[in-house]
Amino acid sequence: MQVDHAKETTAVRSQPGRISAYLGEMFPPQVMVTFAACHFLAIWFALQVLGGIAPVRLTWASVRGIATVALILLLMRLYDEMKDVETDLRLGRAGDPLYRDRAIVTGAVRIEDIRLLRWLVTFAVIAINLRLHFEWASVGFWIVFLVAWCSFHWFFWPRMSEYLLVAFVTHNPISLLLAGYIVGLFVDTFGVERLHAAVVPLIVGLWFPIAAWELSRKIRVPEDETSYRTYSKVLGWKLASVLPAVFVAGSAGCLLFISRAANLGIVFAVLIVTVSGLVVFRCLLFMFAPSRHRANLKPWAILYAAVANAALAAAAARDGVIW
Repeated sequence: MQVDHAKETTAVRSQPGRISAYLGEMFPPQVMVTFAACHFLAIWFALQVLGGIAPVRLTWASVRGIATVALILLLMRLYDEMKDVETDLRLGRAGDPLYRDRAIVTGAVRIEDIRLLRWLVTFAVIAINLRLHFEWASVGFWIVFLVAWCSFHWFFWPRMSEYLLVAFVTHNPISLLLAGYIVGLFVDTFGVERLHAAVVPLIVGLWFPIAAWELSRKIRVPEDETSYRTYSKVLGWKLASVLPAVFVAGSAGCLLFISRAANLGIVFAVLIVTVSGLVVFRCLLFMFAPSRHRANLKPWAILYAAVANAALAAAAARDGVIW
């Protein structure tokens, strides 16, 4: 009777209430906006230090940039929700542990709520990036937005959804394009002459953790596999368990290069080596001693992504921040 009552309560919840519940579950603002700010500031501040700007600066352009990153991340979440809704419902009703309690499966949110939120986010992100004159950031924004929109339509090849590795190669680099938008905003604000050649390892070093997160969340031991497509099912659990470690190690190498180029100090370097080493250890531990608990590599990938972005932003701003 308690479960039925909970379902009844969900059914009569207002649309704003359903949207709020959805965000709380799938895109908690306090977490995701904080991550968006850290990711933006990691690139924004690091580019300034590399370009010889000290102390680093916050501007109205950076506020616009943080909002854009957060809204694009939310839009990508909504796109995924909408294009995968039938699959998610099928997996949830079949009892898949990753999907059975999702808001769209339990009825806590309806597909019309997702559509409404998608249009609100779309309007907001376009409005804050609409410019009547040429800006590199505007070029970067429209590239990100159009590629993300194409991903919503599976790049006009619906069967792509059946090929996990193809979807990874086409979808995951969108975060790399988003970093390109931040670079464009930097050039518009401080001038192209301030752009350091190390921009490439910088944005790659902060993209790799996102790739590691994507891989780590779809790894299971063989007995836990369902009809859900996972990297462990496609590649085998041993190979799949190594890939997050490879991406994290690659990220650490890029960020150590940035640390040296920008003279970020020993504390940042030690922190990156320590946390990346922890992730690599957890991946190898699962590979050599597999278990259901050890297959959950997602929290470790999230830990590295959070530390890498926050630590880089803090290290680059060690001499202070001015407005």
